[in-house]
Amino acid sequence: MFNNIKDRSKFYAQNIYDFASTLIQTESFSGDEGRVAQLVAEKMRALDFDKVEIDEMGNVCGSVGHGPKLICVDAHMDVVGYGDEKQWHQSPTSGAQDEKNIYGRGAADMKASIASMLYAGKILKDLDLLEDFTYMVCTTVQEEPCEGLAWEFLIEKKGLQPDFVILAEPSNDEISLAQKGRMEFKISVSGLSAHASTPHKGKNAIYKMARIITELEQLNDNLEIEDPELGKGTLVVSEISAHAPSRCSVADYCEISIDRRLTWGESPKYALDQVKQLPAVQEAEARVEFFTFSEPSYTGKPCQKECIFPAWKLEKEHRITKSALMAYRELFAKEGTLTTWPFSTNGVGIMGKHQIPVIGYGPGTLDACHVPNEYVAKEQVLKATQMYAAIPIIYLQKK
Repeated sequence: MFNNIKDRSKFYAQNIYDFASTLIQTESFSGDEGRVAQLVAEKMRALDFDKVEIDEMGNVCGSVGHGPKLICVDAHMDVVGYGDEKQWHQSPTSGAQDEKNIYGRGAADMKASIASMLYAGKILKDLDLLEDFTYMVCTTVQEEPCEGLAWEFLIEKKGLQPDFVILAEPSNDEISLAQKGRMEFKISVSGLSAHASTPHKGKNAIYKMARIITELEQLNDNLEIEDPELGKGTLVVSEISAHAPSRCSVADYCEISIDRRLTWGESPKYALDQVKQLPAVQEAEARVEFFTFSEPSYTGKPCQKECIFPAWKLEKEHRITKSALMAYRELFAKEGTLTTWPFSTNGVGIMGKHQIPVIGYGPGTLDACHVPNEYVAKEQVLKATQMYAAIPIIYLQKK
């Protein structure tokens, strides 16, 4: 069976690479994924998927097989911006290929993954391996600005309840079992404006915030909870803004944005309470509140989510972990490597919030993501195709 999966993936190899290039050549910034969604749906139909749906948010879900077990593979269709295009050796949308790599924005994050996922479905159908399960490809929207948003919709509004989900985020040929959570919140303080020549008559909001920032830095340096795999959480002040009647006035308002990474064992409430209890926060009577993401999807559907993204973690002894390791060993005749992701993924909505098991494996390396001259190795794209086909089969054999 495993040799058959490898043989079929090699048969389709150039088709896989070419479809990845086509996706790269089609712009799909967050909130504008519609053209890529249409390409994905058309390719699913061309590959004889049994069911294809574009939902009202714009996610594309296509499946092969009609078995009772539902196993999903996820990749997001949106990409980040290009940055300074002068730093690119060729167009960010070139989709160029050479003997080893595919190039362009989204190559690693994560348009090549989409191609691998689709052709894994085709291989499963070609080889008649779908008797006991349904294999579903989910290509989702708006992950870059608000990970988990699309999957919360799929689970809560569409009723999707897979047995588990393979996240196809770049893992550099390793198997990821966890990621830190995160949350985005702001702290704001008010002051009292006065003429800059008589600052003692005012209350400077910037000075109040400066004391808060000092205590936040100390808090980051002294976070106590530490997970063996994920390490400690982090706290970063990422933005600051202030307001005054003029440049020759005492500031009457100051606000900062904070990115707080949550390790396993840290809840959003725990992390927020840490900040609220800081002496400088209480002395300034500062307001501490979560940001809310609020942007429509490309279909025009209003989307809103509080910016809380829980951590998730799959046990090393879990049946899914063992299945992924066995699939890797059978396909590639060597042991797979377990890892964790330092970045955030749709897993925050799938497992972090809804406790549906998640495991990660995808082509590409983190170092190639969100940078000029993004690329993905063809060898990893092909291996991912094989893994997406093999993991469900092993999982069902390990009942």
